[in-house]
Amino acid sequence: MTNESRPTFAAVLTPPARGAIATISVDGPQAVSTSCSYFHSIGKIGLADANVGRILVGTWKEDEQDPGEELVVARVDQQRVEIHCHGGMQASQRILQHLSTAGCEVISWQEWIANQEEDAIIAEARLALPHAATQQAALHLLDQCQGALSREINDIVKLLEQTDIETARKRIESVLQFAQVGKGLTQPWSIVLAGPPNVGKSSLLNAIVGYERAIVLDMPGTTRDVLHATTALDGWPVQFSDTAGIRLTADELEEAGIAKAKAAMQTADLVVVLHDAANLRPDELDESLRQLPSALHVVNKIDLTRNVEIPEASEMLGTSAVTGDGIAELISTIVAHLIPDLPEPGQPIPFTPRQVTALQESAKLLDTNQAEAAMNILSTLLRPQSKPNDD
Repeated sequence: MTNESRPTFAAVLTPPARGAIATISVDGPQAVSTSCSYFHSIGKIGLADANVGRILVGTWKEDEQDPGEELVVARVDQQRVEIHCHGGMQASQRILQHLSTAGCEVISWQEWIANQEEDAIIAEARLALPHAATQQAALHLLDQCQGALSREINDIVKLLEQTDIETARKRIESVLQFAQVGKGLTQPWSIVLAGPPNVGKSSLLNAIVGYERAIVLDMPGTTRDVLHATTALDGWPVQFSDTAGIRLTADELEEAGIAKAKAAMQTADLVVVLHDAANLRPDELDESLRQLPSALHVVNKIDLTRNVEIPEASEMLGTSAVTGDGIAELISTIVAHLIPDLPEPGQPIPFTPRQVTALQESAKLLDTNQAEAAMNILSTLLRPQSKPNDD
C-alpha cells in the first residue's frame, strides 16, 4: 500500500468522560483536506497553508447555517492534524461524524496507537500504561514505552545472529525473572488472608489498608463471602482478599464461604495464614507450616499474650491489628515474597502473556540449539500484529 493510498484515520485520544478539552487526531494523507472541509480559521492563514507546529483558532461547522464551535487546530506534521475541542462526548462525536462523512476511518485510541507504532512492544506498553495502578508501576511501564524491553530483545537477536547461544540464553533468563513483576504492572497481585475463624483476618486487613474495609464482629464464622481491598505496598499494587474462617461446620451458607476461601487460595499470588496468639495450640504452627509451606504464616493478636513461641527456623511473624506491632514488617515481608528481585530503573520487563510465552519458547529452543527458530520468535515480538505491508 502506497503512502498516498493508505486510509486517513480519526480517533479521540482523551478519555470518554466529561472534561475541559477533548483531543482528536486525524492521521493520513487526507488529514489536512478533510479537516479543512469543516475548520474555518479566524486568522489570515488557513489550515492548508499553515506550517507544521502552527496553532490556529477557528470555528468548526458543517455549513454556513451552522453556528459552529470554536476550537483550536494544529498541524502536527504534514499528514497529521490535532483538533482540540470542548470536552465531553457530544462535541468530539459530532466532529468524528463530520470527519467520517469526509472520508476518514474512525478508529479507537487503541487502534490509533497500534497504527502509530512500528514497534509492537512499545505499542503494547503505551496501551498498558493507563492500567498502571501505582506510580511505581507506571514508571516501569514508561521504561518499556521508551524501548527498554525492545532494545533487550534486539540485542538478544543480534547475539543469536553471532551464534552466541549461551549469552543469549542467559539474557532471556534474566528478562524472564521479572515476568511476575510485569504481570503486576497492569493488575494487582492477589493476596489471600486465610486461617481459622476469629483469628483477626478482618482486623488485620483494615490495619494494612488503613480504613475499615471489612466489618469486624466478635463471633466466629461471620465472614460468608470473600471481601476484597486494593491498596499499594511499597508502591506496588496488591489486592487483599479476606476469606471465611476455615473450619468444620453444618451451616450451608458458611460452608459455601469456606469453599470460596479455598478456591481463592488456589489462585492467589500469596497466601497469608493467620494464627491466634491467644489460642495457639503447641502443634498448630508446625502442622500449618507442613500443609502450606509456600504461604506466609503470621501469629496475630500478640497484644493479648506475653508468651508466644514462634519457631526460630520459620519466617513467621507476630502482629497486632490493635497496636500496629509487626504491621510494617509484615508489609515488607509480603513485598519480598511477591518480588524477590526488585527491578532497577530501565530494567527490561515482559508485561504481557504474549511476550512471556515468546521468551519462554525461545529459551526452550535454545536448549536444543535451535537458534534460528528462537530468533524468528523473538523478531516476531517486535513486529506489529495486524499492520498491512507497504507495496
